[in-house]
Parts: sequence; structure tokens; C-alpha cells
Amino acid sequence: MKRKLFLLAVISAFLAVVISCASVRTNNKIPVEVCNIENEGTGKFLTEVDYSADTAYITSFAEDYMKNYGANDRPLPVKVSWTGGPASSIVLSQSRDYKNTFQVQAQESPAEIFNLVPGVKYFYKVQDSNGTVLKEGCVMPQGPLRMINGVAENVRDLGGWKADGGHIAYGKLYRGARLSSRMSDNAKDIFLNQLGISVDLDLRGIKDSESNAGRVIDGAEYIKFPVEKNLGRGTGNTQELYQQAIRAIIGYLGEGKAVYFHCAGGADRTGSLAFLIEALLGVSESDLSKDYELTTFAGTNKRLRNYRATEKETHILYELITHIRKFGNPKTESVNQLVENWATTRHSPDVDPLTKDEIKLLRKYLIVKD
Repeated sequence: MKRKLFLLAVISAFLAVVISCASVRTNNKIPVEVCNIENEGTGKFLTEVDYSADTAYITSFAEDYMKNYGANDRPLPVKVSWTGGPASSIVLSQSRDYKNTFQVQAQESPAEIFNLVPGVKYFYKVQDSNGTVLKEGCVMPQGPLRMINGVAENVRDLGGWKADGGHIAYGKLYRGARLSSRMSDNAKDIFLNQLGISVDLDLRGIKDSESNAGRVIDGAEYIKFPVEKNLGRGTGNTQELYQQAIRAIIGYLGEGKAVYFHCAGGADRTGSLAFLIEALLGVSESDLSKDYELTTFAGTNKRLRNYRATEKETHILYELITHIRKFGNPKTESVNQLVENWATTRHSPDVDPLTKDEIKLLRKYLIVKD
């Protein structure tokens, strides 16, 4: 009990430090504002919930957090304040000499900046319309979850999750909902330039209403794998299409391209593909559940891990894990090994399974060693 109280005290102290921007100093005397970018409900859900002991998928807490803190899949912004009049833009760079800069529009103080990478220091200059620098500084967002603002609903970076010997790299794989044909130019700029995404991988198309779904952003390569939402039922060519989607992602990552994969709402098909990829990377079964359930915080798609036999709801994750457990011995093999067994199993005479070498490449491209 004392140990639990001590851990809670440590966590509370940490949250108190990062709940807002706090200035610290680096060795070169540059003040660094450390800013928390996770909203309260999401932060508490990730910190407080542990599903490790519930391998029967009886319990879920996501809905409780949504009710207590509100449906919210939006990150907190990094705020930059200044004096001296209105601004025109804020120039940011990860280097102090401002190599490889990018800009965000700004007018009145404070300005809100979204989609920065957790744990990275960003040097910035606030400029007015004449190019006069009103303020210089440095900010460092803290997460580790990187929810994305301004592109579509339910969008987040897969980066940050603890993986085999490290964590998943930021800025390589993004998951989310469909891209609107009425996307603003600003949303497209965020997608292509701020996030650096160059591939739109679409999992829609199995339904008649989705058969005509196609490219939305001209600057991004478009590819479609029309899977059914439920891998566990094993209907049609769903299993081999998921294998092909993973193989395509490995290929794009090898070319240095960042990939955005999505279905309609970013819940079932997207959640299944994310589960498979993360499992191959060594993400824990508890965290696999939490990433799946984070879709609930978007408000439009309640996706819970627990099986509710009396309710008319989707049980995608429960059926997925039940199916995956057929590919080995769940009593002696981890979910990560079971997913690898699934990935390397031939499900169709026409589609080769993933090889162990391909899985090694996936890990090489996506895992940052700690």
C-alpha cells in the first residue's frame, strides 16, 4: 500500500510540473519552456490505467474517463506569448541556427501551436509583418502521446508507445479517419508539410458507399486496401489484405516516406491494423488496448476492449484477440509472438505471408532504442 501511495505521489508531482509550460534552463543559458500537450482526460487514462492482469478482456475504463473528463481527442497547444504588438508569423526550427525552418501564422499574443513532436526542443522567433523579431525562445512539448490537430477526426501519431527495447518513432506512421474532399488548404499544408506525410493508405472500399473513395490530396501518393472491419471473422480476403497493407507500409518506410492509414472513422479497420503493427513492434498487450480505446475520446466512435454480451455493440478488439490466439499457444506465447505467427502464416494461395526479415525491417524503421 505504501508503495502504491509513493508511486501516486511521484506521478502527481510529475503531472504538476508538466501540466503547463514551465521554464527550465539548458547549459547554453537558453530558457526552455516545457509544455504538456496531453489533455487532462487522456493523460490520466494513459497514466492510471493498466490492463496487464485482464487477459480475459472483461474490464474497460475508457468510457469512465470520457464521462469524467469529456470526449476529447484534441491535444493541448504549446502557447507562445510576446509583447510589442501583433505578429505575422512564428518561425520554428529544431536547430538553434534555424536550419530547416517552418512557420505558423500568428497575430495576437498568445499564439497556439499544435502538432509539435514530444521531447523535441523547438527554437522560435515571433515576427511582425516587417520581419522584426518580437521575441525569441525555445519550447519543448511533453506527451508522450502526439494527437494531431487540424487534419481530420481521431488522428494521432503512432509514435511514443513503448516498444521492443525502446519506443515507436514519431513522424513515421499516423492513424485516423477519412480525409474530407472539402479539406482546407491549411489542413493539406499540415498533412504534407508540417507532418511530412507523403502516402495516403486507405482501408475503405468493401462497402458500396465506399467503392468510389479515392485520392483527396494531390501531393500524396494514394493506395487502397479494401478490408472488412473485423479480422476475427476472417471473411473474404481480409487477412491477406492486412498482410499486404503491412508489407506496403514497410516498403514506404524503407523509402523514407511517412504513411497515414485510415478507414472511415479511424476505429475498426484502422484500429485493427494499428494493433497488428504495434504488436509486431513489441508494444505491450495493455498498451495495445489503450491505443485501441483512445478512439473513444473522439466522441463519435465508442470502441471499448471489454466483451459486453448483452449489448448491441461492436466487439472488434475482443474478436481480433480471440482470432489471433488461434495462431499459437496463448498460455505460453505473448500476444506479440501470436501476431508474428499470424503475420508469417499463409492465408491465401495468392498472397505470400510476411517474412521474418520483413518484420525485422519494420522494427528497424520504427523502433527508436532508449
